[in-house]
Amino acid sequence: MNRSVCRPFRLRNRIQHYDWGTKNGDAFIPRFLGVPVVPDTPYAELWIGAHPSAPSEIDLDGRLSPLDDVIREFPLEILGEEVARRFGGTLPFLLKVLSAARALSIQTHPNREQAQRLHAADPVHYPDDNHKPEIAIALDSLTAIAGFRPAAEIAEALRRHPGLEKLAGRSLMRDVLSAPDENRRGACLKVLYAEIMRHADDAAALRPVIGTIVDRIAAARERTEEEDLFLEQYGLYGADVGLISILFFNLVHLGPRQAIYTEAGVPHAYIRGNIVECMANSDNVVRAGLTGKFKDVASLLDILTYRFARYPVINGEGKSDGVVYTTGAGEFEVTGHQKEAGFETVMSSGGKPVVVLLTSGSLDVRWEQEGARHAEVFTRGESFLMPAALSACRLSSRVGAGFFSVSVP
Repeated sequence: MNRSVCRPFRLRNRIQHYDWGTKNGDAFIPRFLGVPVVPDTPYAELWIGAHPSAPSEIDLDGRLSPLDDVIREFPLEILGEEVARRFGGTLPFLLKVLSAARALSIQTHPNREQAQRLHAADPVHYPDDNHKPEIAIALDSLTAIAGFRPAAEIAEALRRHPGLEKLAGRSLMRDVLSAPDENRRGACLKVLYAEIMRHADDAAALRPVIGTIVDRIAAARERTEEEDLFLEQYGLYGADVGLISILFFNLVHLGPRQAIYTEAGVPHAYIRGNIVECMANSDNVVRAGLTGKFKDVASLLDILTYRFARYPVINGEGKSDGVVYTTGAGEFEVTGHQKEAGFETVMSSGGKPVVVLLTSGSLDVRWEQEGARHAEVFTRGESFLMPAALSACRLSSRVGAGFFSVSVP
């Protein structure tokens, strides 16, 4: 065993400047990290992990090294035998801080088999062959749309906006509105939604339909939240087919520490907010609206999951300490912690890697190595990797600390 990697490692993480990120006085990520804001620069995501597109760096023997390179050199020490074997010698999860000023895109993620197929056919737009289940945990708040609304609610939205039949056809619209039960209505809605989305590149058809919806909403005495959001996003994206998904999907509002989990095939879009996000180590996104990036409507419709129901919120009560965000993902398990001043606890690795991200306060981290005691202090915005080879370290704080820890189940 190489003793130089048997210690906690401070992670130096990369910022992604996608155009939907927050800017200037609203820029959350620079404030979170305590660094200056570059004027008019969007701060969208902070990547914490070993994805080859933007790996974190660690100081190893006096030189900064990308984490994915270090893992390739010391897979057993960093990952442990079980994780290295299960996930092909790679860190299986990617942690992010995400700050959205406007919608990211109407999107979904493929399962493993679909990801392999998409990557083989189009490695430019699908850069890896992994699936991407993900959890979004609100730091302050998150507004999102996720999953199809109950079928009866979508039918009511269609009644309010009958002009959609010009995209879907009168017969399909009639089938939805006259369906004898929810199962039949759901089956009809699946066909109708697909027909609408196939007009993504048909500006001549989209403009008058969306323009009519905008006029009806603007003239209405009372508007639903979804209709307000429709107008807002129309102001940003114009006659984009993704606007229509707002009428079909659940509108979700999360408060601090509440979360949603999106597995393969679930349609969603984050609209605004500051979150911690954890996912399988992938950057595969199938987009179909509200974006200037590559759209792939055919692939989205091929892998989409249709469940017409309210979208579940994890930790709906907003508990702050010791919250395990249970999901179906085999790559990650996130736990939220909120500790008072003077706390002290032992964190065990269990022979697997653990990543810790500080969201408030500070943490004193102490460990023993070759008979000597060591300590480092981490503050808000900082993160560290506890390798599998380090069995345990002691955490404490004189001022209190909020943090998330990510491990492999």
